[in-house]
Amino acid sequence: MSHCASCSRVTDDPANKKPVPFNGDLWCPYCANISKTPTGQLFVPFSSPGRIVEVNRDDPLEAWIDCFEMKPKHRILVKNAKKEIQRAWELWNGDKTTDIAMFLFFGWLTRHRPYFLTFRSKGDPWQTVHTWLIQHESRAQRKC
Repeated sequence: MSHCASCSRVTDDPANKKPVPFNGDLWCPYCANISKTPTGQLFVPFSSPGRIVEVNRDDPLEAWIDCFEMKPKHRILVKNAKKEIQRAWELWNGDKTTDIAMFLFFGWLTRHRPYFLTFRSKGDPWQTVHTWLIQHESRAQRKC
């Protein structure tokens, strides 16, 4: 099964956008730094995250290789990072009832979805992510 090395979205899921072909590879429409030429042709600049791969979905090394060189290849926008991190929290199958669940999830993000943590922030990324998760949980409880 093919999936994005950065966000782990599978290509077979009809709910996801179709991958973008470029130079013989497929690229994730959510994570790759996809641009257009003046003539309207899509291209992916060298050193972009979001390669579609066939390896194990939970291979943290593949995610790191896809997202980083010496620095992030492409940064995720803060608003997209918040949405993706909250989506990953929903899908995460760790124990969310413990007091340290959010911290454990942050560690999981660091290993398995490092692209989501490349957003620009003035403070500690953990504090930002923790705030987003608390907001998400309080919204979810209000809906119940």
